[in-house]
Amino acid sequence: GGGGTAGVSGGGGTAGGGAPPCPDFDQDGWQDAHCNRDVARRGGDCDDQDVAIHPGRDENCDNGIDNDCNGLLPDRDPACVRCADLDQDGWQDIACNADINNRGGDCDDQSANVNPGLNEICGNFRDDDCQNGDVPCIANCTDADMDGFGVGSGCRGPDCDDTKASVHPWASEICGDGVDQDCNGQDLACPDDCTDRDKDSFGVGDGCVDLDCDDSNPNINPGAWDIAGDGVDQDCSGRDTALVQNCMDRDGDAYGEGAGCLQVDCDDANPRIHRDRREVCGNGIDDDCLGGDMTCIHQGTGECTDVDGDGFGVGGCPLGGPDCDDNDADVNPSAREVCNGRDDNCNTITDECPLRGQVCDNGACVGGPGAPCQADNECASSEGLICNQQLRECRLENGAACEDSGHCQPGAACELVSSCDPALNHCYQTRGGPCQAPCDCGDEWLCHTDLHLCVACFEDFHCNRDARTSCSSGGICATRAEVGGAGVDAQIQILTRMAACWRLFAETNEIEGCDILVTDATLEVEGEAVAQIDGGAEALQTLLCESSYLTDAGVSGDDITIIEELFGCGLFDLINAYWGVPVAAGADGAVCITYVPAMPGFGWPDDARPAVVVERCTRTTF
Repeated sequence: GGGGTAGVSGGGGTAGGGAPPCPDFDQDGWQDAHCNRDVARRGGDCDDQDVAIHPGRDENCDNGIDNDCNGLLPDRDPACVRCADLDQDGWQDIACNADINNRGGDCDDQSANVNPGLNEICGNFRDDDCQNGDVPCIANCTDADMDGFGVGSGCRGPDCDDTKASVHPWASEICGDGVDQDCNGQDLACPDDCTDRDKDSFGVGDGCVDLDCDDSNPNINPGAWDIAGDGVDQDCSGRDTALVQNCMDRDGDAYGEGAGCLQVDCDDANPRIHRDRREVCGNGIDDDCLGGDMTCIHQGTGECTDVDGDGFGVGGCPLGGPDCDDNDADVNPSAREVCNGRDDNCNTITDECPLRGQVCDNGACVGGPGAPCQADNECASSEGLICNQQLRECRLENGAACEDSGHCQPGAACELVSSCDPALNHCYQTRGGPCQAPCDCGDEWLCHTDLHLCVACFEDFHCNRDARTSCSSGGICATRAEVGGAGVDAQIQILTRMAACWRLFAETNEIEGCDILVTDATLEVEGEAVAQIDGGAEALQTLLCESSYLTDAGVSGDDITIIEELFGCGLFDLINAYWGVPVAAGADGAVCITYVPAMPGFGWPDDARPAVVVERCTRTTF
């Protein structure tokens, strides 16, 4: 026996030895929450003795009772609380209404440019969508609208309009507005016979692509990008995509490579494509990773004409229609498209491949530049493409001929280096990129024979610009000088050199070598001979943030301002100095001062920030 929950009648005993039904003592059609908490199965009645209290009813905002059983009394229930919307953007202040599904959650109700309905713009120091703070911009990507798409090897992909953050390949298309939001080359025509208030082609009616779970928001539909961990079910799957750990997941859809992933992702550069997702017909995307787009099928009327007996034809055929070749049972709207020179699945396109960026070559689908992949053999090797295992994309090898930097390995640029090839652009790595041969690096950089990285120098004679004449062990040109000595405060010397480094390079996006300071055998701090300058920016903060030490040492006011900024002396300032391992005196006691535009490990609000790094010159890379 066993059986499910019985009807909504009250009390009662068991029938056939099964479990007793849940009671509905007040006979309002909702079972007692102590027995059945599932509102979807007519449970969840928080007061089964009062017919005026149950799920699904309107909240009475005047009686101080939770009439709708949502766990909120009227003074906190969004149905009753008239929350402020000071910026008139349609989203109520988060302090009053935190429910983003009920038009709340606005984390800045003074700005219409911030609310949960907007897309996050990277690097603008603003939490545009009120979800996870500002998102740092991507390196090696020219991205004017800061949506992650643009020109360069580090971008998520190319952008068809880099002036609008709402236009990119992951965006939802709005029909009939003359704008190509999802960058597929055309605006979407609004379907006939479809009630679709938000114009995303999903709604109610035979002409709709599919049902829509929220017909007031074009970014919520079965084909939308579900942003993980934001509490909103954008793709109508019935749940928000979970944030996962131990998963290499470039597109943030919880599918990728690793033990923590839900499953392997067939396209880890597009969150609208993964297993367990609903396949949307006719959108040109293999939404569910099961082998291509699904052709939209329409059920005809009248007598069925089906010559080849595959269930598809003209009229009221069992499986619908139309059948584009009714003399071949292997050609119909449910067939899988293969590389054979014909339109197998009747979608008017011949030999289309299932994954983004693939091309049909010698009877097989292979990846072109940017196509998703798992191994090298899935990419067009004849074009110099390999599968980048970090990106899970087909990218050109370093040194391969190219037309676009976005086709190169991350960190590389598509440019002309006359000493390597005077006629064609190739993918050349920039500073810090991996290399094996001189022509793996761009015009300005050298392939370090030991580090196998593109660097500015590996001998002093390479450094002949800006009076920086010495080459550090990490391949960065810098100025060489001595610090310390009898009666000299070496710490002040280092601090003023840090200020000069910040002043010179704080607006640049490249690692820059500032100084190689050789410490004297007599290294002194504040006139006392010591064995080392102890490390740690936090340890120095107390001393430096009381400027009398700096003032008494004769440090200029401008330098004091920069030093206090670097060491986070303001109330809300962050430390932008990395004072590494203790600096020892002696012949091997060189101190390197380096400007790093994105020093990792600083934590909130971003994983990396600009910093002046001071440490022993024993590192081989920066």
